[in-house]
Amino acid sequence: MIRYLIIILLVANLFYFFWASTIGKVGYSAPSKLLDGIPGLVLLPAKSSDAYQSENSNRQSSCYTFGPLNSEKTARAIAQKINDFGLAVEVNKQKTMQTLNFLVYLQPFPTREDAEKVIKNISKHEIKKYKIIDSGPYKNAISLGSFNNLDKARRHSEYVRFLGHDAKYTEQKVQKELYWIEYDEPFGSNAPVIRWANEIDPRTGAQKIPKACLF
Repeated sequence: MIRYLIIILLVANLFYFFWASTIGKVGYSAPSKLLDGIPGLVLLPAKSSDAYQSENSNRQSSCYTFGPLNSEKTARAIAQKINDFGLAVEVNKQKTMQTLNFLVYLQPFPTREDAEKVIKNISKHEIKKYKIIDSGPYKNAISLGSFNNLDKARRHSEYVRFLGHDAKYTEQKVQKELYWIEYDEPFGSNAPVIRWANEIDPRTGAQKIPKACLF
């Protein structure tokens, strides 16, 4: 009995396989890969890491300030070089107080005659430069020379104090205009700004300073 049941199941399986592979395919169509109104996915070719970095570097830049420059003419000549190189550039002017020198002096005396008496005394020693100031807040004071070095001014005032006079020194400043060049440089551009500056004016001494980009 079991043998006949096994034979019937085998025959049924064979019949189903024959029907599925021949008759069952008639009128069958594969389901659509896309649904109406829903766009399909498109696979893009993968980029290598080198290609990604190259593309990314083309979109970014470093920003710099170049200066300070004493001459507007020099600043604009360098800026023109940077602009001709294809970079965005801007020249900014800055007003600043700059040390001119250090003045050694004796404070104002009540009268000019009093100042002249002191000059007669100090002229006996190794003091070559002296002058009575005629007007202004330092009228009747005695100028004992100007020095471009603070240490020299300090030593000279100490020598005059050694002679018995209360010498002082003060920093003399003057307002000056300085110029700064601001520019954006895409990665890999390497504009030779320092070389251009030295070609235009070797005395500039300006520096290339990184700054935050305003974007």
